[in-house]
Amino acid sequence: MNQKIWKSKLATWLHDPAEKALILLRDKTGHEWGTVATLREQIFGSRDIPSDVAPYLRRADWYASAADRPQFPLEDDGKRYATWSQVDFASKPVLRHPLTGTAYDLGTLKEITVENLKQVSTDHFQGLICEDDTGQVDLKKTCLNYWRFGPNTPADDLYGVWQNLPADTRIPDHSIWSHLDISSAFAGAMAADATQTPALLSVSFGPVQSFIAEARSTSDLWAGSHLMARIAWVGMKVICEELGPDAILFPNLRGVPLMDVWLRDEVGLPDELFHNEEWANKNQRSDANALFAAALPNRFVALVPENRAQALAEKIRERVQGFVLEQGRRALDKILKEIDESLDSDLHCYKQLKEQLQGFPEVYWAAVPWSLAEGDRDANGYVTADDSELRPILGNFFPEDGHIGFLDSEAWKLLSGEIKVDGARFYRPNPGTLYPAIHELLDRVAAAAKSARPFAPLEQVGYRSSLNGEREWLTLDEKQLSAHKPDDTLWTRLSVKKPGWVKLGENLDALNMLKRLWPTLFSDWVGKVLGNKLDRYVVSTHTQALAVSLNRWLTHPGSITPELRAELESDRAQRTALPRCLLDKLYRLEGTSFFEDAKLVCRNLPGLLDSYKEREEEDKANQLEKRIRDEIFDDQKPEAYYGMILFDGDHMGAWLAGNEKKYQQKFGDCWHPAIRASVKDRFKDNPDLESYINEFRSPSPARHRAISEALNNFSLQVARFVVEDCYKGKLIYAGGDDVLAFVCVDDLLPVMTLLRLLYSGKSIPGWLEQKDIESKNGYLRLKNRLILTMGERATASCGAIVAHHQAPLGLVLRELRVAESQAKDAGGRDAFSLKIVKRGGGAIGITDRWLSENAKGAAELLFRLMKLFSRQGISRRAAYNSVTWLNQMEASPNGDMLKANLAHQFKQQGADDDGIILARELVAHVNQHHREESRDFLANFLMVAEFLARES
Repeated sequence: MNQKIWKSKLATWLHDPAEKALILLRDKTGHEWGTVATLREQIFGSRDIPSDVAPYLRRADWYASAADRPQFPLEDDGKRYATWSQVDFASKPVLRHPLTGTAYDLGTLKEITVENLKQVSTDHFQGLICEDDTGQVDLKKTCLNYWRFGPNTPADDLYGVWQNLPADTRIPDHSIWSHLDISSAFAGAMAADATQTPALLSVSFGPVQSFIAEARSTSDLWAGSHLMARIAWVGMKVICEELGPDAILFPNLRGVPLMDVWLRDEVGLPDELFHNEEWANKNQRSDANALFAAALPNRFVALVPENRAQALAEKIRERVQGFVLEQGRRALDKILKEIDESLDSDLHCYKQLKEQLQGFPEVYWAAVPWSLAEGDRDANGYVTADDSELRPILGNFFPEDGHIGFLDSEAWKLLSGEIKVDGARFYRPNPGTLYPAIHELLDRVAAAAKSARPFAPLEQVGYRSSLNGEREWLTLDEKQLSAHKPDDTLWTRLSVKKPGWVKLGENLDALNMLKRLWPTLFSDWVGKVLGNKLDRYVVSTHTQALAVSLNRWLTHPGSITPELRAELESDRAQRTALPRCLLDKLYRLEGTSFFEDAKLVCRNLPGLLDSYKEREEEDKANQLEKRIRDEIFDDQKPEAYYGMILFDGDHMGAWLAGNEKKYQQKFGDCWHPAIRASVKDRFKDNPDLESYINEFRSPSPARHRAISEALNNFSLQVARFVVEDCYKGKLIYAGGDDVLAFVCVDDLLPVMTLLRLLYSGKSIPGWLEQKDIESKNGYLRLKNRLILTMGERATASCGAIVAHHQAPLGLVLRELRVAESQAKDAGGRDAFSLKIVKRGGGAIGITDRWLSENAKGAAELLFRLMKLFSRQGISRRAAYNSVTWLNQMEASPNGDMLKANLAHQFKQQGADDDGIILARELVAHVNQHHREESRDFLANFLMVAEFLARES
């Protein structure tokens, strides 16, 4: 069975060449008899598709094509497409953004010759063929190699093109890789099912938010996010092992570091193929390694065999819950060894561990078989679409006499009927066309399954965990659970031996113990993967606060005194994780006489200060702060505040559902511009075709694949690039459209805004000063790649907090979530909410839209105002004086008077002409967007900018 699955999938990868778009109409041999025929002969011994898997391939291609592509009229013989619908893509290489329809012109590709292209492609794929021990082609490894490395650019002149070559030149809104992925997924599911019937399977894990929220430190926060992502991967791996990673439609796993490690270390793909991957860099010996990025969501959707859906779901549940229990046992073993306690399975803590981890995580699943959409089958195996079974089932999830989603849409009415075009005809719809209805039903069944959440009560009678107050803390002796302030417990002993694992007074339950030890457990695993010891540094808010001062010092570093060096080398100075760009700046000093001292200061100073503060050794902390102020920071007080960002895409559920018009595009907008022009001219008097062109498309596998690819690009490449490469930040979590990150105060506004722009592929304004990336029309050019984003119609909201590094993390996280909610609710989405939590009490903040049509965007105005207040030559009294007279005015004063007075105040405090212009632009923005509350909004805006200037 396994051989049949992998043979079917590999044959599917060889039915269309990757370069198909560039050789159509240019190669007389035809796209099916060039590169792929050569590869078929080498792999299968014949230039033809193997007859034993041809039925699966043919049907899979039918389903995938029908699900993904708007259809074209056939000629009168019903076999050939009309000549007017052909496109010479090499001459007119235009991509259509799959989510917005925006055109992206690649220029011209005519200089790439057919002969050279075919040779490059053949060499590329021949180099990916794997053999087994007997010298025969290993079908599974070769298939997985093609999936993972096929899209890698095989020649320099194909950068930005190869990864985006369309599957169909007439509808260039999805790539050949997307089509091959989906066709292969269908073929594998059909080959594994006795009736050749696939099903959609949805699996999700939880609870997520409550698990992550139980955090007392930044490392807890990272660990909760990362552990949930790792759990999701353990579940996804079950599908990958049996059906391949292309069977998972959402999320897209290509390029995910955990997937790469599995391919290399468990599947056995050649090690040299991964040498250029960032995660495989053995010199990257800290948690800056990409494997530490939490980049997988807690839900996935897969194409599976209908008769295996339930068994796979149960296997996933068993695998992930077994994984958590295994990791919990490893964590507890480490703790007991550390406190010199025997690993006796009769200890009460082992019993508690099993009870508390039982049933975690919760696993919810639902499946919908394609048999509900299948009708008659002809002699050639062609199956027609039939909604008679699907309609009543889907109707149960809609209001009585209501509109049953896709099945009652104009699109389905047109597609299921017959559109006549000058004697030609459209195709007969097959079950692939009903993908939108299948997916719609899956969403509703999955939601119903999750709402019927089973609850198994856990009796807990003793003292509870410090972090949640729900579960008992783990103990060596059950009697200690009822004793008043027991001494010599597991946790008191551990706080002495390993204060980095647990602080004095903390008592943890099984889940929080696992989360607290997860950085250590995962670092050990990564060390084995890389083949060398890995240093796991503690993520510290204090490091983020000090990063600005450290960055300034590293520009002109000096030696430190022996007394300070001895203090920084003591056991109390725990190493902390540096922002990547600060780390790069530090290592540029390697080989100089300052390097060792600089490394000691950057790595150990924040941890040493934190150690004194945690143990309430205020005198030592104050003395150290004075010493570094005098010896290192040129008598300047180091920054004490840091920024935190919670970024989230708007309406992601609606984008995935794709059943609202504002998240859809019309059929005609998917076509190549040349085709669109021909259709309008040729069939302008055909009402059926006109209706078809102007009807909105429903979701397709390629659409979901595009969303997954865009979110994958954003989480794996863009978020890390912005937060850690461009600015002095530390990425905690980036999964899909969600980002959680620490940043320095002076970088807060640029990071927020750049994330927002690159999420949608919008152009970057000059004030952000980014030269290493190009963004337009929903695509990014980054590191020699043209990558897809969510598109210009997609929006995102962001909550941001500026807090003192000693503020309780739980409080900061609560305020951060409130800020994000304000951005979505009070801001109306596509907005940000920035709040400053002062150490001395009180808070100020603003909530505003990112961008405006007729005025400067709020983020840009705030950034420029911050820079104005931080410059020498203008007093920050401009802010205080302005707020003083604003408080004496009515809630919405006269706009012209407001503009004149603010400009006057700025001029009085030393502002130049640019500052006076900024004052007028700010008032124009307030009058246009906050007229009813202009006084209070402007006062808050000024005070937020003043505080940011003070801290930067």
